[in-house]
Amino acid sequence: MNETKFRKKLKEALEKELKDYKVEENRELIYKVIIDENLKYNPREPNNPTRGNYAFQTDIVIAEKQKNIPLGIIETKYGNFNTHDVITYSTKALKHKEIYPYIRYGLVVGGKGEIDNRFFTHNVGFDFAFALEKIDNKKELEEFIRILKEQLKSAESLLEIHTQKEKVKGFSSKINMLMKKSK
Repeated sequence: MNETKFRKKLKEALEKELKDYKVEENRELIYKVIIDENLKYNPREPNNPTRGNYAFQTDIVIAEKQKNIPLGIIETKYGNFNTHDVITYSTKALKHKEIYPYIRYGLVVGGKGEIDNRFFTHNVGFDFAFALEKIDNKKELEEFIRILKEQLKSAESLLEIHTQKEKVKGFSSKINMLMKKSK
Protein backbone atom coordinates (compact mmCIF):
# COMPACT_ATOMS: atom_id res chain seq x y z
CA MET A 1 0.00 0.00 0.00
CA ASN A 2 1.17 3.56 -0.59
CA GLU A 3 0.18 6.88 1.01
CA THR A 4 -2.48 7.72 -1.61
CA LYS A 5 -4.26 4.36 -1.19
CA PHE A 6 -3.97 4.62 2.59
CA ARG A 7 -5.47 8.14 2.56
CA LYS A 8 -8.39 7.03 0.39
CA LYS A 9 -9.13 4.05 2.66
CA LEU A 10 -8.90 6.27 5.73
CA LYS A 11 -11.26 8.82 4.16
CA GLU A 12 -13.77 6.06 3.35
CA ALA A 13 -13.61 4.74 6.93
CA LEU A 14 -14.10 8.25 8.33
CA GLU A 15 -17.09 8.89 6.08
CA LYS A 16 -18.77 5.75 7.46
CA GLU A 17 -18.14 6.73 11.09
CA LEU A 18 -18.58 10.52 10.98
CA LYS A 19 -22.08 10.85 9.53
CA ASP A 20 -22.59 14.30 11.08
CA TYR A 21 -19.55 15.72 9.28
CA LYS A 22 -18.32 16.24 5.75
CA VAL A 23 -15.04 14.41 5.01
CA GLU A 24 -12.99 15.76 2.10
CA GLU A 25 -9.70 14.80 0.51
CA ASN A 26 -7.18 17.31 -0.89
CA ARG A 27 -9.17 20.39 0.15
CA GLU A 28 -7.31 23.68 -0.03
CA LEU A 29 -7.53 26.00 2.98
CA ILE A 30 -6.36 29.57 3.42
CA TYR A 31 -3.30 30.07 5.61
CA LYS A 32 -2.90 33.82 5.20
CA VAL A 33 -4.99 36.92 4.60
CA ILE A 34 -3.31 40.12 3.42
CA ILE A 35 -4.62 43.65 3.14
CA ASP A 36 -3.18 45.03 -0.12
CA GLU A 37 -2.19 48.57 -1.11
CA ASN A 38 -5.84 49.36 -1.92
CA LEU A 39 -6.97 48.14 1.53
CA LYS A 40 -8.62 45.10 -0.08
CA TYR A 41 -8.44 41.60 1.31
CA ASN A 42 -6.35 38.98 -0.46
CA PRO A 43 -7.34 36.37 -1.35
CA ARG A 44 -10.44 38.07 -2.73
CA GLU A 45 -12.50 34.85 -2.63
CA PRO A 46 -11.77 33.29 0.78
CA ASN A 47 -14.53 30.71 0.30
CA ASN A 48 -12.75 29.34 -2.76
CA PRO A 49 -9.02 29.28 -1.94
CA THR A 50 -6.48 27.95 -4.39
CA ARG A 51 -3.04 26.54 -3.81
CA GLY A 52 -0.39 29.14 -4.48
CA ASN A 53 -2.79 31.94 -3.56
CA TYR A 54 -2.37 31.90 0.24
CA ALA A 55 -3.76 28.38 0.52
CA PHE A 56 -2.26 24.99 1.39
CA GLN A 57 -3.69 21.70 0.17
CA THR A 58 -4.55 19.34 3.02
CA ASP A 59 -4.82 15.56 2.95
CA ILE A 60 -8.17 15.14 4.76
CA VAL A 61 -10.51 17.81 6.13
CA ILE A 62 -13.42 17.07 8.44
CA ALA A 63 -15.92 19.91 8.22
CA GLU A 64 -19.19 20.96 9.79
CA LYS A 65 -21.80 19.67 7.36
CA GLN A 66 -24.13 22.66 6.94
CA LYS A 67 -21.69 25.57 6.62
CA ASN A 68 -18.66 23.48 5.56
CA ILE A 69 -16.53 25.02 8.33
CA PRO A 70 -13.29 23.03 8.68
CA LEU A 71 -12.98 21.57 12.18
CA GLY A 72 -10.26 18.96 11.76
CA ILE A 73 -7.37 18.32 9.42
CA ILE A 74 -5.45 15.10 9.05
CA GLU A 75 -2.09 14.93 7.33
CA THR A 76 -1.23 11.37 6.33
CA LYS A 77 2.01 9.51 5.91
CA TYR A 78 2.49 5.86 5.11
CA GLY A 79 5.25 3.59 6.35
CA ASN A 80 7.26 6.23 8.11
CA PHE A 81 7.72 9.92 8.69
CA ASN A 82 10.81 11.96 9.28
CA THR A 83 11.85 15.06 11.21
CA HIS A 84 11.32 17.24 8.14
CA ASP A 85 7.71 16.00 7.84
CA VAL A 86 6.96 16.86 11.47
CA ILE A 87 8.52 20.33 11.20
CA THR A 88 6.86 21.10 7.85
CA TYR A 89 3.34 19.89 8.66
CA SER A 90 3.46 21.18 12.21
CA THR A 91 4.33 24.65 10.89
CA LYS A 92 1.58 24.31 8.28
CA ALA A 93 -0.83 23.55 11.14
CA LEU A 94 0.17 26.76 12.91
CA LYS A 95 -0.43 28.79 9.74
CA HIS A 96 -3.91 27.32 9.34
CA LYS A 97 -4.66 27.97 13.03
CA GLU A 98 -3.95 31.69 12.49
CA ILE A 99 -7.03 31.73 10.22
CA TYR A 100 -9.05 28.95 11.87
CA PRO A 101 -8.08 29.22 15.59
CA TYR A 102 -10.47 26.42 16.57
CA ILE A 103 -9.23 23.80 14.10
CA ARG A 104 -7.71 20.53 15.38
CA TYR A 105 -4.76 19.29 13.38
CA GLY A 106 -3.40 15.75 13.34
CA LEU A 107 -0.95 13.34 11.80
CA VAL A 108 -1.95 9.76 10.99
CA VAL A 109 0.82 7.37 10.02
CA GLY A 110 -0.31 4.22 8.27
CA GLY A 111 1.59 0.95 8.17
CA LYS A 112 3.42 1.76 11.38
CA GLY A 113 2.72 0.66 14.94
CA GLU A 114 4.02 3.68 16.84
CA ILE A 115 4.65 7.41 16.77
CA ASP A 116 8.40 8.02 16.98
CA ASN A 117 9.90 10.34 19.60
CA ARG A 118 10.92 12.77 16.84
CA PHE A 119 7.24 13.75 16.64
CA PHE A 120 7.27 14.96 20.25
CA THR A 121 10.67 16.59 19.89
CA HIS A 122 9.73 18.69 16.83
CA ASN A 123 5.96 19.14 17.08
CA VAL A 124 4.61 22.65 17.66
CA GLY A 125 1.29 22.69 15.79
CA PHE A 126 -0.26 19.22 15.85
CA ASP A 127 -3.04 18.49 18.34
CA PHE A 128 -2.97 14.73 17.90
CA ALA A 129 -1.11 11.90 16.18
CA PHE A 130 -1.94 8.25 15.68
CA ALA A 131 -0.11 5.25 14.23
CA LEU A 132 -2.59 3.09 12.34
CA GLU A 133 -0.61 -0.02 11.57
CA LYS A 134 -3.39 -1.75 9.64
CA ILE A 135 -6.24 0.28 8.18
CA ASP A 136 -8.44 -2.83 8.26
CA ASN A 137 -7.82 -3.48 11.98
CA LYS A 138 -11.21 -2.67 13.51
CA LYS A 139 -9.87 -2.17 17.05
CA GLU A 140 -7.13 0.27 15.92
CA LEU A 141 -9.55 2.18 13.73
CA GLU A 142 -12.12 2.44 16.55
CA GLU A 143 -9.46 3.85 18.89
CA PHE A 144 -8.45 6.44 16.32
CA ILE A 145 -12.09 7.39 15.62
CA ARG A 146 -12.65 7.87 19.36
CA ILE A 147 -9.69 10.25 19.58
CA LEU A 148 -10.77 12.08 16.43
CA LYS A 149 -14.31 12.56 17.75
CA GLU A 150 -12.89 14.07 20.96
CA GLN A 151 -10.80 16.45 18.84
CA LEU A 152 -13.82 17.46 16.75
CA LYS A 153 -15.82 18.18 19.92
CA SER A 154 -12.93 20.35 21.11
CA ALA A 155 -12.97 22.20 17.78
CA GLU A 156 -16.71 22.81 18.12
CA SER A 157 -16.21 24.14 21.65
CA LEU A 158 -13.37 26.42 20.52
CA LEU A 159 -15.48 27.68 17.62
CA GLU A 160 -18.28 28.51 20.05
CA ILE A 161 -15.85 30.32 22.35
CA HIS A 162 -14.54 32.40 19.42
CA THR A 163 -17.86 33.15 17.72
CA GLN A 164 -20.21 33.42 20.70
CA LYS A 165 -17.60 35.06 22.95
CA GLU A 166 -18.34 32.35 25.49
CA LYS A 167 -16.57 32.54 28.83
CA VAL A 168 -15.03 29.41 30.28
CA LYS A 169 -13.87 28.52 33.74
CA GLY A 170 -10.98 26.28 32.74
CA PHE A 171 -9.02 24.63 29.98
CA SER A 172 -7.13 21.34 29.83
CA SER A 173 -5.14 19.56 27.16
CA LYS A 174 -5.08 15.78 27.50
CA ILE A 175 -2.50 13.26 26.34
CA ASN A 176 -3.65 9.66 25.88
CA MET A 177 -0.71 7.33 26.36
CA LEU A 178 -1.68 4.45 24.14
CA MET A 179 1.21 2.14 24.73
CA LYS A 180 2.32 -0.31 22.14
CA LYS A 181 2.36 -3.85 23.44
CA SER A 182 5.81 -5.34 23.88
CA LYS A 183 6.72 -8.06 21.42
